[in-house]
Amino acid sequence: MKDIVVIGAGYGGLVASALLAKEGHNVTVIEKNEQPGGKASLLKKDGFQFDMGPSWYMWPQAFEKFFEEFGENASDYLELKQLDPSYRVFFDDGEIIDISSDIEKNYEIFDRLEENGAEKLRQYLEVCKKQYDIAMDGFVYRTYNSIFDFFTPSMVANGLRLKAFSNYHKGVKKYFKNHKAQKLLEWITVFLGGDPRNVPGMYCMMSYLDHHHGIYYPKGGMNGLAQKIYEIALENGVKFKFNEAVTKINVEGKLANNVITENREYFADLVVNNADYHHGETQLLEEKNQTYKSNYWNKKTMAISMHLAYIGVNRKIDNLTHHNYFFNEDWNNHFDQIFKTPQWPDNPNFYVCCPSRIDKNVAPEGMENLFFLVPVASDLKDSDSIRESYFDKILDKFETWTGEKIKDDIVVKSLFTHRDFKSRYNAYKGTGLGMAHTLWQTAVFRPKHRSSKVKNLYYTGQYNHPGVGVPTTVISSQILVNEMKKEGVLA
Repeated sequence: MKDIVVIGAGYGGLVASALLAKEGHNVTVIEKNEQPGGKASLLKKDGFQFDMGPSWYMWPQAFEKFFEEFGENASDYLELKQLDPSYRVFFDDGEIIDISSDIEKNYEIFDRLEENGAEKLRQYLEVCKKQYDIAMDGFVYRTYNSIFDFFTPSMVANGLRLKAFSNYHKGVKKYFKNHKAQKLLEWITVFLGGDPRNVPGMYCMMSYLDHHHGIYYPKGGMNGLAQKIYEIALENGVKFKFNEAVTKINVEGKLANNVITENREYFADLVVNNADYHHGETQLLEEKNQTYKSNYWNKKTMAISMHLAYIGVNRKIDNLTHHNYFFNEDWNNHFDQIFKTPQWPDNPNFYVCCPSRIDKNVAPEGMENLFFLVPVASDLKDSDSIRESYFDKILDKFETWTGEKIKDDIVVKSLFTHRDFKSRYNAYKGTGLGMAHTLWQTAVFRPKHRSSKVKNLYYTGQYNHPGVGVPTTVISSQILVNEMKKEGVLA
């Protein structure tokens, strides 16, 4: 039996701890905040319960594979509800489009947007499914410890078939000329932390999952999902220490022998870091033990940060569904103001989640729970006046596009921006998602699961392969534990 310390109780830390404990090891998770879930924390205020971060449950196969390891059926265990419509899109010309869980209805929508749109969507989604099958067969559930793991003949061939060397927008544009049709297929790149013009084309597999497998809501939202994984970890003997920030990973003779917190020291045979990767490397380790030093991080393209608003409204809102997008005709300017000329976007696109449409527990009776998200560049100036005025700007757009005047009906408001990501999650530059998915930040080009300087130090989470997103973070920890088994360090 090994003594294993996991730093951070986000999805990656929860999954890794449960899997390691299942192997019979003594696992302790140390979390700086007051609850499990990491960015999927829960904010409770005046009878409202807000998911603080992730709000989308898609790619159900990734979760099913994890829960099956513990003898659970994910759909039943999480009490999943399929959403219909999957999401609603508001365009700035007044048109509103609902994407359905019924693919036939979506074919009709694309046929209306563009000549032969239904057939084009069928062909496009067939390509996306092939991408998904190739990725799942040999690309996703594996680690890349060196360039030679990636540039093998089979991987290069699969990379070409996956369109890994082309960008997402080009792949969509090949089939669709209508800008609305393009946006309906490209929105997912925002949650990959990037711009459709620089995210690799292979990620179009997410559109296949969207249209053919649907969008779901687990009981209790995405924090409810985190709580279920937390319960499994507890059942397998994992011990949790909350409100205890790690201050140092002590290394002697190229081995991490203990983890030091504000309160005490924890002996460790193995250490797994699920905290922000940059923080774990540059703040918890001495420079001589860092695989990725400051100059490495300075060169990387960070994913988006976010202007988040948790809003309680004292009445119901008729024009919303669970997931709602608000898209401008020219959305490239928004992406440019994130990645090319970082600044607060002057005409932003945004997203609003309204979970109280289907979950009566997240808001008092007769009221509505709203979660506003605006993608913004990381490391922007973030003052009280900026965040407040920016929310007012978004609220004005929301009221104009929906026809719902809610400003005077708001009874709860809490804003969360760059400085909160830094203080609560130690997020580098206040990023909400880690490193963006660009070609040169995919697979072998992402930070490794294993330290090259400290023999018994490992990493998991959104920075590692497969990357950004809740399902990929779950997969990251599964990859990690499988690699640890192969290396024999768990023997």
